[in-house]
Parts: sequence; structure tokens; C-alpha cells
Amino acid sequence: MVATTYYHVCTKGEDLPWMFRDEFDFIAGINRIGFCVLSVNVTVVDFILMDTHVHFILNGSLPICKEFINKYKQMTGKWVSHRHNIANHLSKVATTIVPVGSEEALMEEIAYVDRNSIMAGYRCMPTEYRWGMSRYFFKDTLSMNALLAGFEKIGERSLKILKKQLSTRVDIPRDWEIDKSGMINPRCFVDYRIVESIYRSPNRYLYFLAKKLEGKIDMKLSQGVSSFIPDKEMRSITDSLTREMFGLEKKGLLNMSQRIQMAKKLRYEYGATHKQISRMLNVDVNILKGFV
Repeated sequence: MVATTYYHVCTKGEDLPWMFRDEFDFIAGINRIGFCVLSVNVTVVDFILMDTHVHFILNGSLPICKEFINKYKQMTGKWVSHRHNIANHLSKVATTIVPVGSEEALMEEIAYVDRNSIMAGYRCMPTEYRWGMSRYFFKDTLSMNALLAGFEKIGERSLKILKKQLSTRVDIPRDWEIDKSGMINPRCFVDYRIVESIYRSPNRYLYFLAKKLEGKIDMKLSQGVSSFIPDKEMRSITDSLTREMFGLEKKGLLNMSQRIQMAKKLRYEYGATHKQISRMLNVDVNILKGFV
């Protein structure tokens, strides 16, 4: 048995017509995983980015996993707003988090994640799908060298220019690697060794990849928990935003216009409900619904 510190975290594909529209969106989407890892104390074990949704296998506490996916959605929303000029694109995207309680279940969840490219109709094996982690598992030295041939150390580039190109203020480790397209090597921030140690051999990994797991795991996901942020954490977030956005120490000093600005941020970037925002900012729910 494995400790239930592993979670399958995903968004619902039917909630959006698209989350990643083209190659640039996918590249930025992969890079954001790394930025979130640097900001949140969580271990990413596996991931796949699909046109309309994402899947992650994470190792960490439930609050930390929630923080990770909320931060990822927040950063993705900002990217879409900046690049595609679409505001609040991810505001109604639901998130599901399912705990994984055994080694067998963990192997099935990972395989299910990696099988998404097949189920979506891509004409390639999961091990060849560019926007997932499967292509980095169980590679011999020759194959891995070929896969990573275009990557170079971030330390070899101007960090100031690089951070501007990547649209981030996060301090990126100098030993991380990046290719000419601007994509950071996922092996820098995803612990692929966990997957290889769990399956122990390529044959066992391929065996699970061949299993039709969709019915079983789709049912588990339908019963998963929401990524709703508890009031205690949201109060801390609200206090921090009060200082960052308005330079005030207490949210009680916010005027109505500032409260509405804050409400929009809590709603569209942190997934707070109208009732929760009402509790955080002491604003009538009906007033909020007229603005947010």
C-alpha cells in the first residue's frame, strides 16, 4: 500500500471549448507546471495537457494539491487573457481531486492519465504524445539523449531576457533546461523516477497502458471532491491581496469599489463562490451577483 498522499487532480473537459489553442499555449502550459512547483511545495509525478483539460498525479497534502491546481488555473487564465484577449475564460472550470490509496490504484491512475491522448483520438502512442510526461518514462540512454538533444541549461541564457520570454517573475533554477521553442524540460520539475520505481519495468507500464480503465476511473472522478479553498485559507489570501492590491493592512478599510475589484479576483482567479466572497468581504450576495 502507498500512503494516501497521492492525488489525481484534473479539470473537466466539457467545461471549455479549449484550454490550449495552439503549440505556444501548450508550451506555456508545460512551463507553468514548473512555475507552480517552484511556488507550491508539491511533487508532480505525472501530467498530461489536453486541448480542453488537464490531468496531474500529485504527491502532497490535500490543501497543497488544491493550492497547486488553483494556482495553475489562475496562471492559465492570465495567459489566455493576455495572449487571446479573453477575460475569465477559466472562471467556470471545475476541478476534481481524488485520493489514491494503493500502489495498484496509483499505477491505474497514472496509466489512465497517459491514455488520454489515445482516448482523444490522437494518432500516436502516449509515449510519443508531446504534451504529456509519458514520453520521458523508461528511456534508454540513447533514446533519452535524442529526446533531450535540443535542450540547454537555462544558466547559459540571459536570465532577465529569459524570464521576459517566459512571462514569469519566478526565479528559475539555473540548472533547469530549455529548448529553442522555449519549453522547459519537464524532467526538471516532474519526478519521473517515482513512476519508474512504481512500475519497476517498461513491460509492466505498457501492461497498464493497455488496460481499458476509463469506465472505472471516470466513476471515481465523478465522486471526487471540489478544489474549493476553505475559508481559513481564503481569509489569508484575502488579507494578502488587500496589501498587494491596495496597500491596506485590513480588509475592513476597503471601500465598495475596492471590494468589488477584490471580489472579481477571488471569483475568477481563486474559484470562490458568491457566498464565500460575501463572508470574506462582508458584501451582500445579491450585490455581488450584480457585479461578479
